[in-house]
Amino acid sequence: MSIKAFRFQLRTKPGTERALRRFAGSCRWVWNAAIAEQQRRREAGEKFAGHAAMCQWLTAWRHAPETGWLAETPVHPLQQTLRRLEAAYQRFFAGQGGYPKFKRRGQEPGLRFPDPKQFALDPVNARVKLPKLGWQRLRLSQPVVGEPRNATVTRERGHWFVSLQVELPDVLPAADLAPTLGIDLGVALFAATSDDQKIEPLKALERQQHRLKRYQRAVSRKVKGSRNRRKAVGRLSRIHARIAAQRSDWLHKLSSELADRHPVIAIEDLKVAAMSASAAGTVEAPGKQVRQKAGLNRAILDQGWAEFRRQLAYKCAARGGAVVPVNPAYTSQRCSHCGHVSADNRQTQGVFACVACSHTENADTNAAKNILAAGLAVWSRGTAACGAEVSRAKPARAKRAAAKKQEPTEGLMRV
Repeated sequence: MSIKAFRFQLRTKPGTERALRRFAGSCRWVWNAAIAEQQRRREAGEKFAGHAAMCQWLTAWRHAPETGWLAETPVHPLQQTLRRLEAAYQRFFAGQGGYPKFKRRGQEPGLRFPDPKQFALDPVNARVKLPKLGWQRLRLSQPVVGEPRNATVTRERGHWFVSLQVELPDVLPAADLAPTLGIDLGVALFAATSDDQKIEPLKALERQQHRLKRYQRAVSRKVKGSRNRRKAVGRLSRIHARIAAQRSDWLHKLSSELADRHPVIAIEDLKVAAMSASAAGTVEAPGKQVRQKAGLNRAILDQGWAEFRRQLAYKCAARGGAVVPVNPAYTSQRCSHCGHVSADNRQTQGVFACVACSHTENADTNAAKNILAAGLAVWSRGTAACGAEVSRAKPARAKRAAAKKQEPTEGLMRV
């Protein structure tokens, strides 16, 4: 069985929004109170209290006169908040994360209802029933298929959303499939495909950069802790959320279109963290072209390469296909016609000219053809796991894995 989530915006009324804000604030209070109690126990030499013990604290808080208002909130989201907190502590104990932090206003965890008996969906009338809220209308943009498992209510950009997680039967991998498309990712051009399709970048962050700077200046001019600063921070956060939503929507439409046409796709296995590392260096060994590299890093992160690959992977798997990650080394310097590899083959960003066979082509299209050929080689070696990504091996951990995408950066360092 596989898990899929459907996310819809709730069409809430003012009274419902006030109730949701109270519920979210109660979850935040429980999170902070549980952390404070855990710290008290640690200072007293007592052992860490697990989820069951923290739920007993919750029961006491809900019945105490001074915190009886917690009883107005459905109990399951409060219990799920404590379960998330326990998971955060376990990650900290395992050395996989930092110590859990107190949450401020605006950082409320979502309201999660883990049992399908706690909510109901009415697709005919486009509404959902939630505990202590009743039936709430939503923007049902697509049909919900599968067996409901849980529901989560969150707030974003001043709106409330509900995510319905469902369970679906696994899709059997289709037989006799092989990669039919190679994708080369870039900055000047978001993607070029082996079938000569060129996809221009959205540049969601770049298009909003002027407004972002203006809102950031407005925040810096406000007195810390004031109501005006809080409102300015809210405007700034809404712009960032809007940029993220635009990028996500664009990537979803693009990945769905490609997955519909090509169930098995070869794509570069890019190390985005290494490619977007700072060039500042250290005091003893300062970096070079720091501002230019910062602009390039911003442009790389604005593309959303990792999110695009994630979406493409699960959408291809849902169609019985797979995504084949390919080592990007020298794909931009290899001739797709004769196979000659040389840095002189690509002296400019846009044109590939082989010095061995004089083959000339768009540089990104040539790289995409090399990626497709490498994907076919990986697939033919029998290392493909049907319905999943082919390459599962993780590289050896170093201080930072090197970026292997070799291509001219002229015109990009000035981003």
